[in-house]
Amino acid sequence: MLNKSLSFISLLLIFLMILSGCQLNQTIPKGEQRVYKWRMVTHQIPGTARYDGTILPFVKAVEEMSGGRLVIEPFGANILFPTNETFDMVKNGVVDLAAVYTGFWTGKDPVFALGGGTIPGDPISGFEEHFYRSEKLQPIMDKAYEKHGINSLGAFDYAPEEILMSQVPIRSADDFKGKNIRAAGVASLFYGKLGASAISLSAPEIYTGLQLGTVDAAEFNDYLVNGEMGLNEISEYIIEPALHVGPSSDKELIVNPKSWEELPDDLKAIVQVARDKVRYQSAIAYGVESSKAKTEWMTNPDIEFIQLPEEDIEEMREKGFEMLNDYKEKSEASKEYVEQYADLLAELGYIEQAKKIGYKE
Repeated sequence: MLNKSLSFISLLLIFLMILSGCQLNQTIPKGEQRVYKWRMVTHQIPGTARYDGTILPFVKAVEEMSGGRLVIEPFGANILFPTNETFDMVKNGVVDLAAVYTGFWTGKDPVFALGGGTIPGDPISGFEEHFYRSEKLQPIMDKAYEKHGINSLGAFDYAPEEILMSQVPIRSADDFKGKNIRAAGVASLFYGKLGASAISLSAPEIYTGLQLGTVDAAEFNDYLVNGEMGLNEISEYIIEPALHVGPSSDKELIVNPKSWEELPDDLKAIVQVARDKVRYQSAIAYGVESSKAKTEWMTNPDIEFIQLPEEDIEEMREKGFEMLNDYKEKSEASKEYVEQYADLLAELGYIEQAKKIGYKE
């Protein structure tokens, strides 16, 4: 599947370069063509795989394919402004582009809590199923962003299942009650249904939050990135499975409408091809490397891996489906999202799960 995806992306790159007349590493004579200079922000931290492995290759690919006509300067988490202000900063043109998890702006519309596939109890697995879902449901997200004056360019990258790190043992569904858990987006509501309290912390704050006991547990990225952030140093327990989110898009790519409209069509195509290139790269950089990193975490004698009982897992999945059904009442966009998600699950063979959120054969 990945080899086929690579071949397709390679052909697409060649086609678009021919179509637009651009050449890799082409030098543009000064004064002949306009050079567009953009600023881009993300919620990820420089030095981690989810920044260095996708953000940097993306901006490099755009600059090379455009022959230097579009130059994007990237900024990591909280450098220009707090991550949760990104939505308005893109809308108002303070920055041109952002690759950020949609859960940071669920207050704009509840559907953003579901964007990227961050759905508790989600049965979908793997790169191919995730991006099939992403493309099918993207029109709903496009409309939600347009309503608020932002253009969406869809899923930016692929993220494997996140992990739940804890300072206290959580051995059953009941043990979540009364705990403070760092969470964002839809995961916040999911933990609320389990009796826990969700605490909002940005990526740079998670280490200190766990270290000082501000939170009892934290959900964030995969083993690779969390290890790069040093979270393996202060995590005493890993709770499995982490049902707050399955495979998802770590980042959605959003752009200021004015900045986007100013771009010539060939540069717009280059941005989208660079995005697709990153999608493929992230499946390797995150998926494969996270599996390797998990082995290192498991050899740490100071970390205990806790497997939740099967009956508790089913109970927690039911809570996730209940939460999805609740979303049908939150907004027109979230209602449409859940209904189409149910149809998609059935299409992929997850019939029983689809029925729990309204699918009828």
